[in-house]
Amino acid sequence: MTTLRHYAGKMPEETAADLLVSIEEEAARLSRFVANMLDMSRIETGELDARRDWVDVGDVIRSAVSRGHSIFPKRPIHASLADRLPLVRGDAILLGQVLFNLIDNANKYAGPGTPTAIHARQEGPDLVISVTDEGVGIPPGDLERVFTKFYRGGTADGREAGTGLGLSICRGLIEAMGGTIAAQSPAVRRRGTRILIRLPAAEPDLTPETPPGADAMETVGQT
Repeated sequence: MTTLRHYAGKMPEETAADLLVSIEEEAARLSRFVANMLDMSRIETGELDARRDWVDVGDVIRSAVSRGHSIFPKRPIHASLADRLPLVRGDAILLGQVLFNLIDNANKYAGPGTPTAIHARQEGPDLVISVTDEGVGIPPGDLERVFTKFYRGGTADGREAGTGLGLSICRGLIEAMGGTIAAQSPAVRRRGTRILIRLPAAEPDLTPETPPGADAMETVGQT
């Protein structure tokens, strides 16, 4: 910021634009860090007040994918939603934060340009959301440890990334809504990680009606 303030008029426009992008990225990263610290504090002190409203998971996923596209434009993000997804009892804002944290996590630990896939379907009494990346994956012994506070794995090129709070916060938020979250690895072609979220589904009479002409599987994401 100081460099831009003092030398903006003396540097090429392209250099100034690159500096602005870096400033925006760092500001967004700092904002996410502060939000994560506040969420963790609320979870640990028992002050987290998760709403138990009826939530349309499809709408939450679409919003999270849109946010992911805007913040990580180089990361392909695809989502497929099964026909007639049931409502769940929960907090739409907190669920959206969980999904974005998982997209953010995939951006940190998966290789550049590899896709993040989000699926939602009903399995028995549960609505299941999966978020899958094609990174290096997680060792079997760490599949539970990744949800502990300050656990950090290596990035695709071996660097450590993040604060180690993202998945711990995801577990706290999902459990506050009466659900569960777990990790599977490998996930795709003997690599990658899949995070599975299970939330109790609403009774069939509360399932939103499928719009006329809708396909059995809705696909959301970049083309």
